[in-house]
Amino acid sequence: MRKTILLALTAWLLHPVWAQLPTGYPETPRQKTILGMGWEYTLDKGSNGSFWAMPPADAAWESVSVPHSLELSGEDKNGNEDDEYQLTFHRWVGWYKRSLDIQASEGQQVFLEFEGAHQVTTLWVNGRKVGTHNVGGYTPFHFDITDFVELGGTNEILLSVDNRRYTQIPPEGDRYDYIKWSGLYRDVYQVVTDPVHITFNWEGKDKGIFITTPTVSRADATIHVEAHVQNDAPEPQQVQVINRIIDDRGLVVLKLESEVEIAAGDGYLFSQTGGIDEQVRLWSPDDPYLYRVNTQVLVDGRVVDCVENRMGIRKVEFVDGKGMLLNGEPIELIGTNRHQAMWFIGDAVPNSMHWKDAYQMKEVGFNSVRLAHYPHDDAFIEACDELGIIVYEEPPTWIGIGDPTWFDNLEVATRRMIRNHRNHPSVVFWAAGINHRGPVERLHYTCKDEDPSRPTASNGAPWTAGRGSGVTDIYTPMDYQNTPIMPNEFTYLCEHGGSPDALRNQYEVSKSREIANMIGVAHWTGHDYMTFKSKMSRNNNRLWSNFRIPNTAYYWYKSELLDEPSVHIADPFASRNGKVIVFSNCDRVELYQDDQLVASQLPDRNDEMLYLDHPSFTFRHDWTAGKLEAKGYLNGQLTVEHTRWWAGEPQRLELVIETDDRPFYANGTDFKLAQAYILDSNGEVVMDATNEVKFTVSGEGEIIGDASIGANPAVPYKGVGTGYVRSTGRAGKIKVVASAKGLKSATAFITTVPYETNRTLAEAMPIYELKKEWVDLSSAGESVGTIGDGAFEFGVESQSEKSEFLQFGWNAMIGEDGQPATYSSQVFEGAKVTVEGPAIDWYANWGMVSNDPYLAIDGCRVAYGQEMKMTITGLPVGKYRLTTYHHNREEIRRAPESLQIEVSDASGTHIAEEGLAVSSGIKLYRKGPAHIGYYITSDGSDIEVVFSSNSERVGVPLNGFIIEEALETQGTVQ
Repeated sequence: MRKTILLALTAWLLHPVWAQLPTGYPETPRQKTILGMGWEYTLDKGSNGSFWAMPPADAAWESVSVPHSLELSGEDKNGNEDDEYQLTFHRWVGWYKRSLDIQASEGQQVFLEFEGAHQVTTLWVNGRKVGTHNVGGYTPFHFDITDFVELGGTNEILLSVDNRRYTQIPPEGDRYDYIKWSGLYRDVYQVVTDPVHITFNWEGKDKGIFITTPTVSRADATIHVEAHVQNDAPEPQQVQVINRIIDDRGLVVLKLESEVEIAAGDGYLFSQTGGIDEQVRLWSPDDPYLYRVNTQVLVDGRVVDCVENRMGIRKVEFVDGKGMLLNGEPIELIGTNRHQAMWFIGDAVPNSMHWKDAYQMKEVGFNSVRLAHYPHDDAFIEACDELGIIVYEEPPTWIGIGDPTWFDNLEVATRRMIRNHRNHPSVVFWAAGINHRGPVERLHYTCKDEDPSRPTASNGAPWTAGRGSGVTDIYTPMDYQNTPIMPNEFTYLCEHGGSPDALRNQYEVSKSREIANMIGVAHWTGHDYMTFKSKMSRNNNRLWSNFRIPNTAYYWYKSELLDEPSVHIADPFASRNGKVIVFSNCDRVELYQDDQLVASQLPDRNDEMLYLDHPSFTFRHDWTAGKLEAKGYLNGQLTVEHTRWWAGEPQRLELVIETDDRPFYANGTDFKLAQAYILDSNGEVVMDATNEVKFTVSGEGEIIGDASIGANPAVPYKGVGTGYVRSTGRAGKIKVVASAKGLKSATAFITTVPYETNRTLAEAMPIYELKKEWVDLSSAGESVGTIGDGAFEFGVESQSEKSEFLQFGWNAMIGEDGQPATYSSQVFEGAKVTVEGPAIDWYANWGMVSNDPYLAIDGCRVAYGQEMKMTITGLPVGKYRLTTYHHNREEIRRAPESLQIEVSDASGTHIAEEGLAVSSGIKLYRKGPAHIGYYITSDGSDIEVVFSSNSERVGVPLNGFIIEEALETQGTVQ
């Protein structure tokens, strides 16, 4: 016992997280380590239908990294001839093993956390079976291995990841239009916690952390946080939970606290509610502002656990005749569908590629995505939060419906999907239907039981299901047969077709905008994807190839959805048969063939494009050779141009390694797409080129796959050969050379950066809990009492000028006519504030319509031509933000022109420069009383703030003030 504790203490002291956590982030026993590298793997394909109970002694093991697929697969599915039931493809068992060095002390809890694995996972630790997860492959799970490990030593884990066909695990049991991929394909973590710890979200409806915003406006928001804490200590524990809401600067804007005793072996759900009523920022696709919710658990004043979630404050409404409102404004959802798989690796997609997909969707202007047809990776949802993409998520199904056990498992998968992603602002809709089959009562009620705050969607097709939402909130049919719109339904076309010339895409978007209650459309689908339903994996109607290269319609969406001027000549897959298609958001486009004007045209207009901002341009011109130029004009001015050549013979390669605004991590799993463009002598991509591209990599990288699956050399698609360049475990430079027979080769370089496996250390951000004091200036009255923590004053004559109302949550500074008033700070030790002026009048008005009304209706004032002075003494050295309130109700309209503020502090004498925020009566009451904020600097000497007026009609009122530390005080510039 003593030796174990000593080992754990040594690990605690040596672990870098304790020395490197950012300012304000607490040190706790929680460790969350990603287990990406260091795995060994062997595949059991079954021999005559017989699979191993355990890997045999002579099994061949290879070193792999996670995410991992049981087998790399070419576009031809490695020659497999399965149908939609997928009876044999990847229907194997993968075995994974590795060592774990668990640095934990006696009594701490140890878990293995899995984001997802296909699809029945069994775990052994040190030769002992821990358990089996058999709900499905698309939702997270964990194993408690506390009683199976040796603390402070090396432990051996073994996993059986079984992807055989289990008809009672959705989406199995019937056919489906996507491939059920395999392997340990999502991230795995080792988690160590204190005996008193926050539970995992998916453990139960009331477990983990659940954040909601019950009331939202542009001026304020109510925040509700539930946190479930488990006490696995042998004795009862007095447990305190503190939730801090933190803005994007790291400032704490709300703090919620509560405390309770939790019995040994028991858990408790802490429920806390508060609000933000200053400078609220709302989340939307145009401004995806994220707060952080930092949840800390304390026992005897010591922080024993800490987890953090992102939070976006938003309000979603559906109003008949207006459609969907986001934060009170109508929004039309324009987006696409997404499958998560990629060529060669199946579902084993690294986090960087999930980010890339979201990044490309945002890059084209999409504000929404439907996730087909299962819960997607956490990394993609997080990217949608950060970039501003509204998500429609659904449980794992397609068309088939199974037996009662299948339905039980589908319900469990639905609940886990919701628990896992319920705190993400990007997720707006839960699908409560089965694809093609329409609404399912059981799923709708399951969704509402778990999360009443979000609408449910029917997820149907009008040719196979009822034409309506049924019990669900939103009617979400497919539109391949010109689906009729139900006039009394809020409708979202969850799938619609496309065409290379984008005419079908334009029709669908215009159709959606025509009817207010039709809230949006989603194109099918974002990327090429593999399926046994069709022998064709590539389709010009997709927006991107599976290698994430844009197809033609992509450029129409950019012209329609983005403000940046654009013009693009569609490639020969769309510009053919005597037509040239141009996509542009310009007023007029001129088309030139070999420098000769073909035509100057306005956008196409017909009944199917009535509600578009920027329809395509169709030029009647037979393009079979030479150069085309398109020139776009806005307001008569040439603004943007695009040139395209009829491609000639392939001459050379141009190699580009994409970045997509993300680092390239040296973790053995991250990869980037190396795209070799086959160009002719004019630099035009030769889209029908067949030259296979060979990638050679040196340095800290490697190419995924080889010739056996068509990965390297790569068969080009539309003139581009793509290779996956994967990092090693060491940071460094990578050189990539692309070559092809008969073509000039190309070289590119990229550098990987170190990767932190300790996710707490990698993801923690500073927390600045700055001191702040609110003071309400009030006239003296005859009786003084207390309510809660604040004093209040109420005069005998309640409607006289001497009546006093203290603003809730503010401290009182009491004054009398003609006398200076002094306030001793309750926050900044030793500081005092004195307000004085000739013939100073302490007053009260009656009836103020505003936020903070009691602050606004009373205070002190001096007449025009007089100065009021505020002196601050004893303020600790540092920089502060001072906000002063000057609400003269009768003359507020003139306040911006009249008020002058001069500050004399450690930085010298200067004029407050920030603009006065004004509220005038009912019209602008949500903004609160008139106020101005500015910075003051203290070196310990007195600070003087002088208020004056330059208007003969307006004196100087002062209702109150706020003093708060600036971030600079904490070593950071605000």
